[in-house]
Amino acid sequence: MSNISEHDENKKANDEEGQFLLFSFLKGDNNAFSLIYNKYVDELFAYGIGLGFERETLKDAIQDTFFKFYINKKQLEGITHLKYYLFRMLKNRLFDIYKSLNKENIVEAPDLPFLIEPSVLDELIANEDKLALETEIKTLLEILTDRQREAVYLRFIQEMEYEEVADLLDMTAPAVRKLISRAIKRMRDENI
Repeated sequence: MSNISEHDENKKANDEEGQFLLFSFLKGDNNAFSLIYNKYVDELFAYGIGLGFERETLKDAIQDTFFKFYINKKQLEGITHLKYYLFRMLKNRLFDIYKSLNKENIVEAPDLPFLIEPSVLDELIANEDKLALETEIKTLLEILTDRQREAVYLRFIQEMEYEEVADLLDMTAPAVRKLISRAIKRMRDENI
């Protein structure tokens, strides 16, 4: 039980740190921008890799995201969850890149494949059990649809709220809850 409350406390502290950095940046502290970049760049990169983009394209998209973030300070004043906002910016930028590469007028966001590698979970895995657990996690995640994998990743790895996941996936929060519930049931059924 203490792990759950400790986890919740760590998440809250992490969210508060992000908000403090955002507040400092908006007040003119350019060092805060560097700290924001360093705090979130790896998570954004892992998310983009999961969406199936090539490393160089993804690096450029992340740079574009942070450039836009830096020059549009006035749009940032109402932001209450910095991590979610950066994920949304990156996904929008990647969608623009996807559209330009396909040279089509796509009205809705495509169902891009979402590939999650167990390496994202490295810090959560004890060294002696790492390989066996990675293999089991990879097997379980492979039975999920791309959309289920992305929803599970955003909800449990990135610890986003259902409403934030719903917005990123262009779904309603109840639909995301149902999607994740089905994903968990599918993994449980497969693991029996």
